[in-house]
Amino acid sequence: MSTLIDEEAEKAAQPLPVPAVDVPEILDRPHRLVRATRKALGRSQRVTDTRGKPAVIPLYLSRPLADRALRIMHALFTEAERRGYTVEAQSDLQRGEAVHTVAIVIQCRAFPLALTERTTKVPHEPTPQERRQHERNPWTRLPKYDEEFNGRLALGAPSGSWYQHSYCYSDSARWTLESRLGHLLQNLERLAAEADRREREKELREAEQRRRWYAAVARAREQQIEQHRAMILTGQIRDWRQAEEIRAFCQAARARAGEAPVATEEADWLEWAEAYAVQLDPLREPLRTPVDPPAGREALRELAKIDAYAYAWPFDADGRWTLPGDCPTDPRT
Repeated sequence: MSTLIDEEAEKAAQPLPVPAVDVPEILDRPHRLVRATRKALGRSQRVTDTRGKPAVIPLYLSRPLADRALRIMHALFTEAERRGYTVEAQSDLQRGEAVHTVAIVIQCRAFPLALTERTTKVPHEPTPQERRQHERNPWTRLPKYDEEFNGRLALGAPSGSWYQHSYCYSDSARWTLESRLGHLLQNLERLAAEADRREREKELREAEQRRRWYAAVARAREQQIEQHRAMILTGQIRDWRQAEEIRAFCQAARARAGEAPVATEEADWLEWAEAYAVQLDPLREPLRTPVDPPAGREALRELAKIDAYAYAWPFDADGRWTLPGDCPTDPRT
C-alpha cells in the first residue's frame, strides 16, 4: 500500500506535459502575417530572406523550406492568439535605422521572433574569378570556409534583440522544431511572468524607497520645528532672566541711595533700564506658539541627510503638507 502512495506522490510531483501545437500539412486559411509573408517571398529559387521588411515574418532560409516555415509560424501564431495573446508586426527606430520585427505579445510584453535555417561550415571552393584575382595578387587571402544551409530550422529571438539568448528552439537529432512550439510558448509565458514579478518587486522597492524618503522628510520637518521652538523658548528664558536681573539691578541702585534723592542723570538711566526690561520681558504679554520656520529643501536636506530633489517636495510655501493621504502626513496634524 505504501508503494502505491509513493508512486502517486511521485506522479503528482512530475511537471505537467507541455501541450503540443499542431502544425497543418496544408495552409487553407493562413494567418494574416503568414499570408503577407508569402506575398513578400519574391521569385528567388534559392534563398528566402524577408529580414528587414515591414509587416512580414523575418525569414532567412533556403527556398525549399519556405512552405514548412510558414506552416510552423501559422500554427504558432494561431495558438498564441487562441490563448489570448496578440501577434503583431512592429517597427522601431534603432541608431537611426528602422528595425522591423514580428512579436507575440503576452501581458503587454512583446517577444520578437525570427525563423532561420542553420548553417554548416564547408571548405571554400574558389571561383574562377577568385583564382584569377589570386594569381594577379598572391598576397590576397581567400576565405577558408563557406556557410551553407543544413536543412535545420531555428526559431527564436532575433540576433541583437533584448531577448537574443532567452528563447530559441530548433530541429535536432532528437526532435523537430514543430514538436517544440508548445515549449516555446511555455517559455515565453514564463519569461512574461518573471518580467511581471521583477517589475512588481521593482515597484515595491521604489514605493518603499519613496515612503522612506517622505518619512525622512516628515521627521526632519518635525525636528526642524522642535529645534526652532526650542531656540525661541531658550531665547525667551534668556530675555526673561535678563529682564529680571535688570529690575533687580535698578532696585539695588535705588536702595543704595537710601533716603537721599537720586541724581537726575542716574534717575534717567534707571528709568530707561526699567523700560528696557519691560520690552525685553517675554511675559509682558500672553505667550503663544511661535510661527513654524519655512519648510525649505536645503534646510530639511541637512537634517534628513537625503537628496532633496529625489521626489516631489511635499510642503507648500506656508509649510503645509500637500501630498495625498497615501504618503506620510504632516506630523503636526
